[in-house]
Amino acid sequence: MSSRIATGGMAEVYLARAISPDGQRGPAVAVKRLMPHLVVDRRIVQMFLNEARITAQVRHPNVVSILELGMEGAEPFIAMELLEGRSFAEVRQEAAERGQRVPLGITLRVLVEACRGLDAAHRAVDEAGRPLKIVHRDFTPDNIHVGVNGAVKVIDFGIAKADALGSGTEPGTLKGKFFYMSPEMIAGRDVDHRADLFAAGVMLYEQLCGRRPFTGMSTDEVLTRISEGKPRPPTAFDPSVPQALEAVCLKALAKDPAARFDSLQSFIAAIELLGGPAEVAAPAQVAAYLDALFPPDTDPKRLTLRRARLADPSNSSGAPGGDVLPPFGVQGVPPWPVPPPAPAPGVSRPLPPLGMHTVSIRGSTRPVTAEVPLPAPAKAAAPAVAPPAAGNKERGAPRSRRALAIVAGVLVLGGLGAGATWYLRRPDLPPPARIAAAEAATTVEAKVSALEGLGNDVRATAAELARAGTLLMDAGAHPQALALAEVYTSRFPKEAEAHLLAARAATELRMGKRAERAIDEATALAPKDVRAPLALADLRARQGDVPGALTALAKAYAQAPGSARVAPRYGQLLSQGGRLDEAATVLSAWTRQHDDAESLAELGFVRFRQEKLDDAVSLLKRALRKAPSLAVAHSYLGAVLFRQGDLRGAEREYREAERLAPDDPRALTARCQLHVHEGDTARVEEVKRTLAERFPDRALALAAECGTGN
Repeated sequence: MSSRIATGGMAEVYLARAISPDGQRGPAVAVKRLMPHLVVDRRIVQMFLNEARITAQVRHPNVVSILELGMEGAEPFIAMELLEGRSFAEVRQEAAERGQRVPLGITLRVLVEACRGLDAAHRAVDEAGRPLKIVHRDFTPDNIHVGVNGAVKVIDFGIAKADALGSGTEPGTLKGKFFYMSPEMIAGRDVDHRADLFAAGVMLYEQLCGRRPFTGMSTDEVLTRISEGKPRPPTAFDPSVPQALEAVCLKALAKDPAARFDSLQSFIAAIELLGGPAEVAAPAQVAAYLDALFPPDTDPKRLTLRRARLADPSNSSGAPGGDVLPPFGVQGVPPWPVPPPAPAPGVSRPLPPLGMHTVSIRGSTRPVTAEVPLPAPAKAAAPAVAPPAAGNKERGAPRSRRALAIVAGVLVLGGLGAGATWYLRRPDLPPPARIAAAEAATTVEAKVSALEGLGNDVRATAAELARAGTLLMDAGAHPQALALAEVYTSRFPKEAEAHLLAARAATELRMGKRAERAIDEATALAPKDVRAPLALADLRARQGDVPGALTALAKAYAQAPGSARVAPRYGQLLSQGGRLDEAATVLSAWTRQHDDAESLAELGFVRFRQEKLDDAVSLLKRALRKAPSLAVAHSYLGAVLFRQGDLRGAEREYREAERLAPDDPRALTARCQLHVHEGDTARVEEVKRTLAERFPDRALALAAECGTGN
């Protein structure tokens, strides 16, 4: 093994090659090994080994080849074919950051080839000819590799299951990225190959509409909408979508598995028959498009792999030798249209063309979901900064005195409409005054107006740009915050704060690739700053990647176990992920030093699931003495009392939780289950009516949690 060529949330990948006893070199391969601190986690090791065992059963050009599974000391490793390229998720994100969507033909080629590989996995048999019944269960853009030569391969069978080989997950757990989960998977029912077909339908829908088929303000809401299985037709968002392709997409997304295609083979055939505007691109066009997005002479990943080959210690000449990289691009093939380059520093980057975007509108008593059309890509020019007028007598005044005078003027001008807006945006208004005006503003529009163009004011310091970015983030003006962050990072590239601002804004805008780049920059500049792994945890949580979020929080916890921003959150996520012993350790250590009501409540819930009911009651009552209005503590206490047989006490706690958090359905559904247990059908129906009134879009799914159906 020589150079490390990639690092993920759970594993590292190295360039390696086999060398025979007579000194003959084998071809370069990739060796994947778990992060050392994860080797002690039985479940993670099981997933890791499961990936190799299942993938090794499938021999197909569109599935990554597993060459060897072994142990180096106590650490398992997987040797696999070396792939050069990007995940389909990275391809889509890079196109979005350039203000484009991946061309339909390219996406269809990638999807068709990936489905060929996965179909081979579905049909795989063992040595005796018995079907293995492999189901990937995490078929997403992250797990499709697009090679620089145009080849497409399915990767990462880490949570796949095969009847004859077992699974990388434990019974009753929900794994994978939930946006791509099928209704039957969410419901906890047995799944077969048609769950992977549903995921393929989600990816096709994303291409056609620029948005996901099932969205919501929270994970629970998304899962409920997937369970209901009623996506809007793609033509509702883009009338130019071919109707035949829309029909293929909606059939793949059918709620009932029996109503979907019978196999991925049938799904592929339906796509390839379409032609016309839905013509599938050739592999050479895929290669050319990848070169356009990730130029071979500047792409960091390709350069890393090239350096690793040159540094290979088994190559005494220092030259690539027999492992010379294939020629960049494809000769003699007209390239796919080249996307425009990324905007220059200081120019606002257009938002990804996702068609519609779900936003949270603030200022109301409850969140509101609004579908807002995103702007078309446009060139933005940095506004010029005019010098102050020559006769300005304030120029020599002390800065603080001048700022105070201007702020007073701003307050007077507050009701003058357009005149006040012009004043706030005057080129000669100093940054401190503009920031003070933004802090005093009571509307998002006023804050944005006060800070517009601040990044291009050469007088603005790094601290002032950081403060302005925080104000925009707090106001929910995420596109403006990202635009400011782009200028901030270009002017002060060594300021970790600038990259962290970019990471937070990009995360809110669902720009995962941009957020990851910013986090990497912040980590490199300030490796001991706990905010970088916290930002990564936020990003992974938004992506539905709970293991990735936990890995990031574990790093943050190792750096700062006593941080109020880290320990309670890490303990809570461990608890929610079912890692009870670890959660108990983290939360116990924290609550011994801090009387934190939320952490006490979560620790109480951990003890409840560990069957330590007396400890659970004591902790939850302690939490409620500290914070009587903490709704989740009442819900947890209700669960404990229910388990102890105190039904009246449980109902009392559930009702209190419902009163304190009327927008959270969990206490209502728990009370419904309690009444089912009592056999009180009248009160069950009463709760169901309440669910229907408060949560009309989710009533059926929530009522089903009562255990009585509709």
